This record gives sequence, C-alpha cells and structure tokens, in this order.
Amino acid sequence: MPLIAFFFVAVLSSLQSIHPLTSILGQYGRWEGLLTISCYLILYLTAHKLAERKELLNSLHLSLLASSLTISTIAIIEHFWTNPFLLFAKTYCPVEFSQPNAYDTSRSIATFGNATFLAAYLAIVLPIIFSYSMFMGKTARLRVLSYLSLFFTLISLLLTLGRAAWLGAFAGIVLILWLSWSRAKRFYKHATAVAIIFALAFAIMSMAGYAHPLKDRFASIFKVEGSTLTRIQIWRSSLPLISENPLLGSGPDTFKYVFGKYKPEGWVQHLSDPQIDRAHSDILQTTITQGILGLLVYLWLSILIFWLGIKKAKPWKNSDEFWIVAGMLGSAFAYITQLQFNFSHFSTAPLFWIILGIVTRLLFTSSNSKIIATGISRRQRPAAIALISIMIVVLATWSILPLEADIHFERGRSLEAKGKLKDAITEYTLATTINGYEPIYKVSLAKALIQSGIKTKNKESIDLGSQVFSQAKQLNPFDEHIYFSEGDAYLNAGRSGWPSFFEKSIESLYRGLELNPVMVDAYIDIGIAYAYLRNYDEAINAWNDALAIEPNNDKVYFNLGWVYEQKGEQKLAKKAYLKAFRLNPQMIEARVASDRL
Repeated sequence: MPLIAFFFVAVLSSLQSIHPLTSILGQYGRWEGLLTISCYLILYLTAHKLAERKELLNSLHLSLLASSLTISTIAIIEHFWTNPFLLFAKTYCPVEFSQPNAYDTSRSIATFGNATFLAAYLAIVLPIIFSYSMFMGKTARLRVLSYLSLFFTLISLLLTLGRAAWLGAFAGIVLILWLSWSRAKRFYKHATAVAIIFALAFAIMSMAGYAHPLKDRFASIFKVEGSTLTRIQIWRSSLPLISENPLLGSGPDTFKYVFGKYKPEGWVQHLSDPQIDRAHSDILQTTITQGILGLLVYLWLSILIFWLGIKKAKPWKNSDEFWIVAGMLGSAFAYITQLQFNFSHFSTAPLFWIILGIVTRLLFTSSNSKIIATGISRRQRPAAIALISIMIVVLATWSILPLEADIHFERGRSLEAKGKLKDAITEYTLATTINGYEPIYKVSLAKALIQSGIKTKNKESIDLGSQVFSQAKQLNPFDEHIYFSEGDAYLNAGRSGWPSFFEKSIESLYRGLELNPVMVDAYIDIGIAYAYLRNYDEAINAWNDALAIEPNNDKVYFNLGWVYEQKGEQKLAKKAYLKAFRLNPQMIEARVASDRL
C-alpha cells in the first residue's frame, strides 16, 4: 500500500508540476523523474518476485562480493596512482579525466564518476558483506572472498572521504549488531575475524599517514563550516519552498527551478558555477518536490520498513537465512541514513530498490502469496507473453534514442571545444532531431549558430540561433541557464556589429535574474549592454547591483572606472580604477588608466 501510494503521489505531482516534461523525463544529468521512479518500482517488483527462490539470493550476494571487491580495488589503485578503468577504457567522464586524478587527488571515483556516488554504493554493500562475514562463510573460499571484500570495501569507503556514507554504513552495521547481539556470541570466531579486519584497515590508514585527514574529516561532521555549513544554508533557505506548493510540491526533479530565488544571502554565483539542484536531504527534497503528501508517504514507507521490519526480523535469529535479512535491512537503513545528507542518484538507487524488494519479500510476504495477481489463464499466456515482448522491444528501442542523442551532443561539445563550429552544429542538430525534448541540446545549438554567425558575419545564422533559443524557452521556461546563455550570446552579437541585440540581451538577462537574483555575471553583462547603448546611468545601476552581491569584483570596478570616465567624472573614475587594481594587482590596465587620469 505505501508503495502504491508512493507511485500514485509521484504521478499526481508530475501532472501538476511547474514543468511536467522535466518531472516525467527527469532533469538533464540527474534523470530522476517519473520515468525513473517507474523503473525503480519495476526493479522492486522483480526483486520481490525473485526473492521467492532463496538460491538466487546466494548468487546475488556472490555478485555483490565480487563487484564490491573489483570496484574497491579500482578506487584504491586510483587513489595511489590513477583510475585504471578510465585510463585504459578511455571512457568519457564528466570530470574530464585527461590526466591522472585531475578531478580530485584526495577522493576516489572508481567507476561512478563521482566520489559521493561511489561512497553511497559502498555504504549500501558494506552492511551486507559485514552480515555475511559475521554469520555465514560455511566454505573457506567464500569466507576468504568475504573477508577480502570487507577489507577492501572498508578501505575504499574511507578513501572516498564521504562523511554521509560513513554515517550511513555505521548506522547499518549498528542495526545489524543490535538485531543479532545474542546470536553474535555463537559466532565469536567470525566476529573476531571481522573485528581484526576493521582494526587492520584503520591501522593501515594510520600507518599510511591518513589518520589525521580521516580524523579531521570525521570531526568536520560536527563543525558548522565548509560543506556542512553549505548544507545547513540550503536546508534553511529551502523551507519557504514548501509553502509555495504545499500539497503536491513543484514536481519530481524540479528543485533546481524553484530554488534559485531563495539562495542564501551572500552566496555568489557566476555562469561557470554549478547550480544547486538538490536539497541534500531526501526528506526535504521529497517535501519540496512532492509536497506534504509525498512526505507522509515517505515517512509511512520508512516507518513500516524499519520499525515494523525490525520486529519481524527478530524471529529469524535462529534461521540460516538471518544474515540475508539482517544484512539487507542494515543496507537499506545505511542508504536511507546517508540520503538525509546527500541525494538519490540513478547510479546507486537501483541497488537500494532491489534490496528493498528482497527484504520486504522476506519480512512482510508469506511464502505462498503473490504481490500481483494477473488472472491470466494458461491459454492466454502465449498471447500475453508475445504482447509483453513486443512492448519490451518498443520500449528498448525508444530508450536507446536519448542515448544516441546524447552521443551526438557530446561529440558536438568536443568539436566546439576544438573550434570546429560547423561540425559541432551538425552534431547538435542531430541531437535535437533525435530528442527534441531536451532544452540543453537546443541551447548549445543556438549558441553555436550565433557564434558561427558572428564569425562569418551571417545575420541569418544569428536569427536562426535566436529561433532555437525560443524553442528551448518553450520547452522549459523555468531554466535560468537558458536565459543567461541567451543574454550572453546576444551581447556578443551586439558587440560584433548588430546593436539591436543589446536590448534583447538585457531582456533575457533580467528574465534569468527573476529565477536567480544573485547571478553576478548577469548584472555585469547588463551593464555592458547599457554601456554600449550609451545609457551610462543604467549601466552604473547594474554594476552597483553586482557589487551589492560581490563587493570585491575587480571587473566591475574597472567597468565603473571606464563609464565614469565617459561621463567626465574623473575623480570617480580614478577611484574605481585604483580599487580594481588593489583587488587584482595583475590588472595592469587598471593601473595604467588610473595613472592616465
């Protein structure tokens, strides 16, 4: 019932979303809209059904041991050398892994492309491996494999420096020990071996010189500074969003589009900065995007699984399958715990839903019951199977198209970076043709068309780019990135000999500022556009707005010096130039301009 309610609320929230297309398909790069939620539910139902066959659970556990050992080995090698997976496979990675550990030398990413996602995965599997190591391991081979996997997983989890995952894994293991304390006495040999493995892992990290970094990282959990402070600021600033759409929220995966105007005071954001698109608390994220109804279902599901699940797990204490129940319950608890400081992601969430399907089958479903009764007779089964097979083929074909579009899009970005605009435009056009529902494709195409028009002095190309920008805004009128990109492109067109685009640039940038009022670069560009239009007073106002957000921006002071000089206000101009030079001694042109006055 809570799962049905969970899916039903997600459907309703998507239908009344501020942007239904995003809520159904998911935000680009995050992909946790209704379509993905539906896939999670399918994984849950499949795992729930397969859990009837206990022998499959042993196979699943063996695959988890092997995969965790493999991924952890990659993470450890990466930390001390480089990522062998990315090095030899030459796989595209969003962190641009062109050099060994170019992204972050202190945190491993393994095959996940992100240290936080790797940490979340390790936090999920560690309680399961821990439970097996404690209560099973009947054969020597499996016991050795389990101990090795536990040791490597623990080491790699520490190397991720993922504090939320540390808390989650700790919570999951504590839950397992609490459930099994009386049983653990009978497995004191296994418990001793596990304790030695934990001690050895921490000892090796200490001898390798990581004791202080790990200690400082753990201590930072309790200090209101750095990313901890950032999370607290996000949580505090997100609270007003609940009252905007209290019942069903803004829609799945739309946090990015409603948070911009509530950014904490004093936060500075430039066009190159990453946008905050998650609340970094799953409860808060659910409440904002799926409303109070979503929150109630979330709490209902969580309480049912853990509070009632713990009660139902106790009778399993004397069963040989206790390690499965305890391990997977601990795994689910670890994942939910770390979610309260991070966010769900499709690289790790599927494993959680599979585990959830298994643990609910074992704890809440009798051996003979079925979660879904189809009512299909034996005569009807061949036709039903044929229909389902056709549907699978159609869905599989349809699902490949966005991937194909993304390949063309990434090719376009690579070609554009090399200065091959014509070829990039071809690739961007193919991407938008294959998948016409993704605004980011159209934004890149529009920017490339305008840039090409500027380069070749072709007004038609610029106008075509303008039309594509309009299409992108129609697809998603709530994405600030579209308006800021459009304003920046129009400003470049105006500077290159088409002054009519200055007004369009100002209009687009102000529309973006309605969604995100702390975008400093937008105020700077607005001031530049007004300066080209010789509306110096409005330019000064725009740059003062930028300084109100970022008081020590040297570029703004240099621009103010120039505009004051144009107005004949020499003293103010000299003062602004000197301020720019003091803020940035490498800005020689500011010193030269000041000396000239």
